[in-house]
Amino acid sequence: MQQRDEYSEDERFSENNDKSFHQLYMKYFPKVKYFINYFVKSEAIAEDLSQDIFEHIWMNRERFFRLANLNAYLFRMAKNYSINYLQSKTVETNYASFYYYMNSADLKECLTEEEIYAKELELLIQLTVERMPKQRRRIFEMSRIKNLKNAEIAEKLNISKRTVEVHLNLALKQIREVIRLSFIFFL
Repeated sequence: MQQRDEYSEDERFSENNDKSFHQLYMKYFPKVKYFINYFVKSEAIAEDLSQDIFEHIWMNRERFFRLANLNAYLFRMAKNYSINYLQSKTVETNYASFYYYMNSADLKECLTEEEIYAKELELLIQLTVERMPKQRRRIFEMSRIKNLKNAEIAEKLNISKRTVEVHLNLALKQIREVIRLSFIFFL
């Protein structure tokens, strides 16, 4: 019974019914915000991300009224927004600390231009690896950092050796593309 009421409410909101969307927003916003706050540990960030989710829903409302379970979809969106936010904060933090390190006076005196470029390229590769999908990043790190063979990685992750090879090829392709673009940018 409640599922049908929710669907008809969603259907009304998809037809540009502001009142219906407001009801939907009032019903789910606190739950979504609480859920996101669990991950990001900041009420202000949780509120911003929750508002982004509802803005996305409003802008794409014609898609959302067809969903069988809007509640589950909302919480999947909240989880994905939280993960994306946390990943971007990690990248920002790493870049900021590297930037501070690269601009310290002692370092500038010691490093040549080539060494600075090499350090910047190393950071760029590190950031590229951090932005890879979880499985690809894990396989790449096991191969390149832990020096495991493809068969060992496949065994540890319980996947085929071919899957490991595909992930490594994609990771290397992604890194080569970033390096190629950095050469274009710096030349």
